Amino acid sequence: MAKLKVTVDPDLCIAAAACMGSAQKFFRMDDDNRAVVVGADGSEAFVQILEVTPAEKAALLEAAGSCPTTAIAVEDVA
Repeated sequence: MAKLKVTVDPDLCIAAAACMGSAQKFFRMDDDNRAVVVGADGSEAFVQILEVTPAEKAALLEAAGSCPTTAIAVEDVA
């Protein structure tokens, strides 16, 4: 399992929802129509630390790469 810090910059998010197409399990739109990261406990925030499988990591990286405003960052956590 990989441990990742996933961040959405709410100032950059334009609600394109491309992230949801790649990693629907990990993203939702909030009441202001901005993407938030969904934690393992179901919590929603602009920053979450997630433990993911290699396939989930690939999906999160794809989501970050597909964001038209680069509002999503995915970083390994030691």
